[in-house]
Amino acid sequence: MEKVLNLILNKLESLDHKVDFMDKRLDTLDQKVSSMDKRLDALDQKVSSMDKRLDTLDQKVNFMDKRLTADLKRHEDLIQQLIHSVAATNVKMNEMIEKLSVIDVKADQAIEGVADLKESAISRHDLAYYDQKISEHSRQIYKLNNQ
Repeated sequence: MEKVLNLILNKLESLDHKVDFMDKRLDTLDQKVSSMDKRLDALDQKVSSMDKRLDTLDQKVNFMDKRLTADLKRHEDLIQQLIHSVAATNVKMNEMIEKLSVIDVKADQAIEGVADLKESAISRHDLAYYDQKISEHSRQIYKLNNQ
């Protein structure tokens, strides 16, 4: 019986050593878990901070998107106005071209008329010649009348 008790005692001592060893390992694991817990807390704070920054960025993107949409709408309206203005200008230009064509025809007719007038008109030289002839004839008539 003493042997059995010694055997049990040895086993208990062996178990005690194993329990002490396990206790030390548990302390080490506890320290590691505590360290990891601190790291997780730090990571959680960083994630929270990044989440807030992302929310801020999301708000800014939404604001910029609204502004961009408004600017695009305004530019679209301005382009439509420009298109209408160009179309109206084209219509007016076509009307002006038609009027200029009529004016060109009338100018050509006037030039032809002036050319015809130039051909049929008396020149200064001709007027001076006829004036001289009339004066000569007037003198001759005067002489004839006074004879």
